[in-house]
Amino acid sequence: MCANLPLRLRLSLLLGAVLAAGLLLGVTLLTLHAGARIRAEAEAATGLAQDFVGSALARAQEAADPPAELRRLLAQAQKFRHLRIYLENDEAPPAAPAAIRAPAWFVALATSRAKIMRIELTGRLAGVLAIAPDPADEIAEIWEEILGLTLGGALVALAAFVLLYAAVAGTLAPISSLAAALARLERGELATRAPRGGSPEFVIIADRINALAAALERLDAENHRLLRSMIHVQEEERRTIARDLHDEIGPFLFAIRAGVGALPRKGAGASLDADCAKLDAQIAELQQLNRRILARLRPAALEEMGLSGALEALAQNWRKSRPEVAITLRSEDLELTENMALAAYRVVQEGVTNAFRHAGARHIAVEVFCASKELVLRVTDDGAGLKPGWREGLGLRGMSERVGALGGRLTLREGAAKGVVLEARLPAAPELCPP
Repeated sequence: MCANLPLRLRLSLLLGAVLAAGLLLGVTLLTLHAGARIRAEAEAATGLAQDFVGSALARAQEAADPPAELRRLLAQAQKFRHLRIYLENDEAPPAAPAAIRAPAWFVALATSRAKIMRIELTGRLAGVLAIAPDPADEIAEIWEEILGLTLGGALVALAAFVLLYAAVAGTLAPISSLAAALARLERGELATRAPRGGSPEFVIIADRINALAAALERLDAENHRLLRSMIHVQEEERRTIARDLHDEIGPFLFAIRAGVGALPRKGAGASLDADCAKLDAQIAELQQLNRRILARLRPAALEEMGLSGALEALAQNWRKSRPEVAITLRSEDLELTENMALAAYRVVQEGVTNAFRHAGARHIAVEVFCASKELVLRVTDDGAGLKPGWREGLGLRGMSERVGALGGRLTLREGAAKGVVLEARLPAAPELCPP
């Protein structure tokens, strides 16, 4: 039940319970000590009464009418508090009325059975003189103290409860604003900032919430940027494929169609054989171009030969098309997952393509190996290096996003002598790349 109460109310109720327990303990101790106080007062009063009785009896014995003198002295003795002095054959004087009457249970708890002291009169006096304790006044005083303590303690506890509730409410006020800020963040309002206020602990929490909001805002902006970049890359890839189909495959298809249309008009002979050979060469070029487009879309060699074989096939194709540039390949034979193998192939493919297109290199080195639980992909060329004011292109951005999606990192830096070093590091499983 208490778990459903607000924190400020729970703290206030806790302090109220502590104050109430303290007040109850004080009242209980005062009640328990009431009997000792009453007995001490009764003993002191009895001692005084004994002295008075001794003096009064001596005076009464010397008086002309001892009984009358004794009664006169006993009438004066009624002024004594906490006891009554009377002759047993006479009616006992009534107890003095108390200003505040204590309840019966308290009287029973605070007093014990009264012991009456009796003195046998001798000489000219006869009878028995009784001295009876009368703690009514002391009981009333103690009960009045208890009532005062209870009322005063209750007022103090109530004031403390109200003050503490106000103090706790003021101290915990930032919680509402922090909770509201988190609720707005949950609704996607990433520009939300929690107000900094209250105790240092709440200021720290507000700073953490604001840092979280700023991080979420940056991530959201980055996600939007990546989405736009992905759409742009997809459109660029479609545009490239369309251009290849239009500029390269289109002319081949037109030439083949024209050649096939001219065949019926030619008879057999050398001219027909030459035209057939020309058509066969054009179809071979068309097949080669088709393979290059398919390899760019989905490298079939990667599934058939693994990463090392696919990279070797890629290097051979470049050696055939650009024999003036030396390509060296060092690749460990690794069993990679499909996503990691495809990412590694695309990084190397893009790196080598950039080196051929932009670096003007005479030598390109490709390395694929494991180091410190990471798969390292490195493409090094001896070309012109990074130009001043160079900017990241779509290809490099696509590589960076592909590597980042796998938890890796991509770097591009100047080589030791000249040229550029493109390096990607991908986290690998311990069984693949042991430390």
